[in-house]
Amino acid sequence: MQFFDLSQQFNLNDILIPRRTLKELQQQDWFLYKVRVEHDCLSDHENLTGQAILKSNQNIEIELEWQVIDTGHKLQILFIGIETVVIEQTLIVIKGAQIVDETQQNISTHALSLWIDGTLLPLLPNIRAEIKACLNLWDYVEYQD
Repeated sequence: MQFFDLSQQFNLNDILIPRRTLKELQQQDWFLYKVRVEHDCLSDHENLTGQAILKSNQNIEIELEWQVIDTGHKLQILFIGIETVVIEQTLIVIKGAQIVDETQQNISTHALSLWIDGTLLPLLPNIRAEIKACLNLWDYVEYQD
């Protein structure tokens, strides 16, 4: 026979979605899973933006926004809100887990951004090259005749 504490409100997500700390995430193997590109051919906006989805060997996904900046001699990929100044709220989407601290409280987006910048990105040293390899950037280059 099972007993439930009726004074406590249960959240189904707490049961179905595992809770992980940043330290536990660090111990997983991460790789670039998917790259999406957003480009409006009709606008004068020159920067490419999109999303990169990172996936761990335990099926946890982190979706980050990125943009490609032409510095004049090379194309630079920056993660928005992590490596750029955030003007508006940048979305970091986590799927497959709830990210909590040692006291089981949900972690803030700012703390998650700092962890991504200081820990996760150094674990993936070739991520920019991999994103560029997924893009056919020549489709977005204007030629002068």
